[in-house]
Amino acid sequence: MPVVRTGPVRVSGYAIKLRRVVNASLRPLYREKKISSREVNTKISEINTAIYEVLINKFEVPKEAIVNIILEYNTGGGEFRVKDIKIEVYDLNEILTKNTTSEVKKLLLKKKGIANG
Repeated sequence: MPVVRTGPVRVSGYAIKLRRVVNASLRPLYREKKISSREVNTKISEINTAIYEVLINKFEVPKEAIVNIILEYNTGGGEFRVKDIKIEVYDLNEILTKNTTSEVKKLLLKKKGIANG
């Protein structure tokens, strides 16, 4: 079953990215007229609306947050059907960020002052 991934993208841009990756994966079927791009894009709009409802309205995920959307679909019978969806939300870990930044700077300083304190 085909799977598309947006890759890491800001919440503010997930809808466009999801539409692009789905349409890119279905382009050969559009050319052969095996599936309707209009119907697919209507379903993608419904998916994007549902994602927005959950991410923004329900969980109040900031628009600067990073998400990765993984969509498994089927195109049997000339229809676009979503079989599974997974939304990965990445959150900034302040402690890990501070510690890794500090350690990298220490290592770089040892290498003839590549990074200044």
